[in-house]
Amino acid sequence: LGAVKKLQRKETGLFPDLKGGDKYSQHTQVMAVLASLDAPEFLSKKERQRLIELTLDRDDLTQATFYYKFYLFEAMQAVGLGDRYLEELQPWRDMLDLDLQTFAEKPEETRSDCHAWSASPNYHLLSLVAGVRPSSPGFKEVILSPSLGDLQTYAATVVHPKGLIKVNYKRQGRTGLIAEVSLPKGVAGSILWNGKRELLTEGEQTVKLK
Repeated sequence: LGAVKKLQRKETGLFPDLKGGDKYSQHTQVMAVLASLDAPEFLSKKERQRLIELTLDRDDLTQATFYYKFYLFEAMQAVGLGDRYLEELQPWRDMLDLDLQTFAEKPEETRSDCHAWSASPNYHLLSLVAGVRPSSPGFKEVILSPSLGDLQTYAATVVHPKGLIKVNYKRQGRTGLIAEVSLPKGVAGSILWNGKRELLTEGEQTVKLK
């Protein structure tokens, strides 16, 4: 990673697609961030977030295709920019405007209107917006870390090996959240909101966070 770090351009903060090249893509920036999650000596937390901000805000980068946006969305959540996820769903809103019932392979003109690799919203609306993810091997414990963006309410149900995980979020004021949570028997975990963590137990519970 040290050799890769040397490729980062000081003037832009971006990684070129090729050594000595002048072409840049969302793909390369995303991979740099994901590769650094367990290597803070490569990119610090602040550097990772800044790199994803550049990735989202600069339209002169080669844009990620529908399937590759899965990795972009994972990087956004990893650096604390999950609240920008809903803004990135315009391509899927365009599919709805075209009356598509399944996901297109790529922007118009597309070869296929039924393509599984464009289906990442099916995953991220649960794992990123609702924020439901395993926090231990085998999904024995769960972490709820919602990224609601501008949404005031959001409800979701996630299938778990031991039953159903149900969440119902309601924003309260500028920073507060009321979370109604139901966890299957034998499943515990925690909820994270604005840097504050509360423990969760099996069954139904309501958590208020500020």
